[in-house]
Amino acid sequence: MDDHEAVVASSLVQYAELLPRLNAASDAIGDAIRARLRDDGLNHHTVQARVKDPGSVREKLGRLTVAGKPKYGNGIVQLDDLIGVRVIMFLEPDIADVATALKGQFHCREDDDKTSSQRRNGQIGYAGRHLILEVPAENVPVGCQTFVGERFEVQIRTVLQHAWAAFEHDIRYKGGAEANAEVDRAFTMASTLIELADAQFSAINDIVKRRKAESTADFAANPATEITGDILQDMLARLLPEHPRSQARQYGWLGDLLAANSVRTVADAEELFGAADWSAVAKKMDYKFPAGQVRIADDFLLKNWGSEYIARTKSVGNDVKRESKLKYRLERMQD
Repeated sequence: MDDHEAVVASSLVQYAELLPRLNAASDAIGDAIRARLRDDGLNHHTVQARVKDPGSVREKLGRLTVAGKPKYGNGIVQLDDLIGVRVIMFLEPDIADVATALKGQFHCREDDDKTSSQRRNGQIGYAGRHLILEVPAENVPVGCQTFVGERFEVQIRTVLQHAWAAFEHDIRYKGGAEANAEVDRAFTMASTLIELADAQFSAINDIVKRRKAESTADFAANPATEITGDILQDMLARLLPEHPRSQARQYGWLGDLLAANSVRTVADAEELFGAADWSAVAKKMDYKFPAGQVRIADDFLLKNWGSEYIARTKSVGNDVKRESKLKYRLERMQD
């Protein structure tokens, strides 16, 4: 057994010992990221967190450079993707907002915007945003207190980009397919179509937002109608056209927040939100990107009712840390 083989073997033994901790860290980091995206009102498809399987670790540690030397000569300490997280978005423009949110939550060691690099260089192929993050020692995300210093990789991409990447990986790597010009051409064509489709999805989203902003909602004719999540989604799309849509289920949760404050009809909500100074809320909160519609609505209600709002809504939903988060946000508004 040569030195490289010995390093790989030793690393795999070490990795087996680390697996229980890595699995726990993966769960905690995944939960923290989901909570952050929910708090910021960022509309996303799914968050997937996983730990690299031992076979993949062995394969990666066995890689050689072009010069024939071990690429990871120091073993698993060089691997930043033992824990991997995928954040799958519906719209490509939202990827940048997610990256900003996560870089504000964790320490960022690397940021590789593959989509921008491809387009700058006139290339077509894999697209997405890759971050290497680390659990920080200060302002530790909820649930990650015992995993300070843990590094992990985050891949942020659209549903279509994810489908392309998963299929390509399955064909080229898992399938063991040899390099083939015909296959390369087909993948290039597919990536071009996916880029066009992502652009069309963003255009469709803009058209829907504009139409809702320009039109008078049907429910306005029945102001006594009780609020529903669908009604709130239409209302905020009209009042906050510059802010991205939140996840559909969050509008129902916003309805529960309003009900806890005796706001139950369309007329009540229209009067309340229609008088809001949204720019003042955004200025006080100093958002790093346009907040999701439900997030800024929640912040407006907090600004409007203060500590009474905290008392009335701290138990609405399943976020056990909501009360402490609201208190922190209220302090920021009062600075």
